[in-house]
Amino acid sequence: MVNPNNEEYLKWKKSDLYNEIPANIKTLEMALKAVQEFDQKDTKALGWHDAKNSKDKKSWYRPVEGTNSIDVACECIVEAPIFYPIALFAEVGLYSSWIPRLGYCNIEKDYSRFRKTVHCEIQIPWPFNDRDGVFHGYGTTLPEMKSVIVVIRSLNTENKKEYLDCKLPEPRKSSHVRVTLEYGCMFFRYIDENTCLFRAIFNADPHMTYIPQWLINFGLKTVVYMILGNVKDKSEKFEGTELEKRVKENKYLYDEIRKRLHATLNDKDKKEGESLDVTKDIQLEIQ
Repeated sequence: MVNPNNEEYLKWKKSDLYNEIPANIKTLEMALKAVQEFDQKDTKALGWHDAKNSKDKKSWYRPVEGTNSIDVACECIVEAPIFYPIALFAEVGLYSSWIPRLGYCNIEKDYSRFRKTVHCEIQIPWPFNDRDGVFHGYGTTLPEMKSVIVVIRSLNTENKKEYLDCKLPEPRKSSHVRVTLEYGCMFFRYIDENTCLFRAIFNADPHMTYIPQWLINFGLKTVVYMILGNVKDKSEKFEGTELEKRVKENKYLYDEIRKRLHATLNDKDKKEGESLDVTKDIQLEIQ
């Protein structure tokens, strides 16, 4: 935790980054609400449709009434320590090697260990144009849930050309259509020393007049299942990989992640299920 009287903390409170806290809190609250919906047994009552479910992998979707947006969600059980899938998602430079149809992914601005702005391109099946997006993401621990969450949202480049001293990129091709991501998250919940839950949820507007059911099925039954399979495979077969090499080389990042994980999983003052103070979490955890 950060000392609120610390000189660096006081300097941060005067920065543009601190002024973004209300928007980030809103994004975190929306993501957490969606995450907790899947802790309930009856997701159908909340409007979620099953896409494809197996023993250890599941996916869902939910059209957002009155909009062109769609909620998508997926989860899997990872038989590995929670640190491994977190490290997998921390290595943005490796995304295109294991996330299918992700043609390009670049860190535009690295603000800190746990906060980044990223530009990505997604390959969409014909006859649709490929999509791209500029996303701002950050991570924080949730001791009350013995969990870690990475929250992302898109930055609207039509209204902003810069964000926190980062020049926001235009699409690299004129044919690309920029998606809007109201919120998204990657959620990691500790189960035991060698098991964790990975869950991802996104509310996206792909800027299509109509999203055909075949495209939803392709995305959730094929692409998402491949992603879940890769999350499991890369996490469960961590040793001797490029990911393990990067973890060993970047002690600045991963020693801090391990330290925060240890504090999160051993915080006896926080009881599982206790209500979250997201304002406090964002101000003191996201540095």
